[in-house]
Amino acid sequence: MFHKNLFFLVTGMFVTGGLVTAPSLIAMAGTNTWTLEAVVQRTMEIAPEIRTAEAEIAARAGELTQAGAWPNPTVDLGADDSLGQEDGSGGTELTQITLSQPLPLRRLARQRAAARANLESARENRRYQRLLLESEASRVFRALQHTEARVALARSRLDLAEGFGRPEPGGKARDPLVRYLTPLERIRLAVLREEARQAVMVAEKDYQKALAEFRSLLALSADTAVQTAPLDLAAPPPELAGHEQNLEAHPLLASARREVEAARAGVAVAESQRFADPELNLFRERDYLNGERRDVTGVGISFQIPLWNQNRGPVAKARAEALRARAQVELRQRDMLTSLRQSYAELARVIEQARRTRDNLLEPARQVFDLTRRGFTSGELNLLALVDANNTHFEAQSRYLDLLKEAHLAGAELRLAAGISLLEEREVQP
Repeated sequence: MFHKNLFFLVTGMFVTGGLVTAPSLIAMAGTNTWTLEAVVQRTMEIAPEIRTAEAEIAARAGELTQAGAWPNPTVDLGADDSLGQEDGSGGTELTQITLSQPLPLRRLARQRAAARANLESARENRRYQRLLLESEASRVFRALQHTEARVALARSRLDLAEGFGRPEPGGKARDPLVRYLTPLERIRLAVLREEARQAVMVAEKDYQKALAEFRSLLALSADTAVQTAPLDLAAPPPELAGHEQNLEAHPLLASARREVEAARAGVAVAESQRFADPELNLFRERDYLNGERRDVTGVGISFQIPLWNQNRGPVAKARAEALRARAQVELRQRDMLTSLRQSYAELARVIEQARRTRDNLLEPARQVFDLTRRGFTSGELNLLALVDANNTHFEAQSRYLDLLKEAHLAGAELRLAAGISLLEEREVQP
């Protein structure tokens, strides 16, 4: 059964004219009406995907900090009994202290450039993750709106079906031909009522599923009353040229470009890491010279000789990864432009189809339904004509509700393809 705390206030519902508007769910006092913007904002606040993206940014920031860190120096201490043997005193003493400091002459700047590009890529990925969550929030929200309207429509259809051929509560016949209905017509009316009841049951089942998904997305308790804004026709999109011009700022494409920067810096890092960093060595030794103990201080430098291994493999790998990153940018540009144009065309098509359905189908179907009901009441038309007009009328309204939902989903796909956020919306050039 439908939730006991919710019931539909079917206002603006035209039984004899117009479209059944999306109902409001009248719930407990103090319940706010959910809009798409509110749903998106709530989703951003609680979504684990955002926390995952934030953690990735923090990890990349840590890599940037570490990329600029100098390697620690090394201290070597040596002790032996050479001095005791020279002067005959015996024993073991500290005779050598060496301080070695690696010198990353070119490596640090290149590592910082690569790490900085990776950090910016992670930030762009967070923006794209927000766009994905907005698209998901829009899908769940529109599904709830759509099923609410379908329940109201199904109940309206049931109310009309219950009234066909039934007497008024006071005993007066609503239909003067009710006593003349044939057994076959009575059976057909019973079938019509049962079909309407089944439609209500299906619509309520779909609503409960959509409501459960909505509550799960927004982390609402199972007994939380939900009220949404009515489902209306989506606004037409701006010009496609403006979206195409702003496509370069799409976070997915920006992230790919940052990955190219990181890959190019990675080539430089690989070149700087072909050989070990040179080391500066400072040492102090105690020795026995000219019959007495003396301290000797010196400085030296050590570096690797690329005799057997020149480490060309990591450089070749880094260059291949840079080529792959550049190709990935071109691939994303191509796919994103295609997706943008397809989404734009789909939204324009659905909006036009919804308008034509509203203007050219709903009103004629309503008029036919009204005239058929009157003709059936006066005995001019038979029951089959009434059933056909009834089905055409409500199927037209159901189709219009489907088109409203499709239009909003197409709009969400267009925003995702264009990189436009509801919360951080930027102007699209005309």
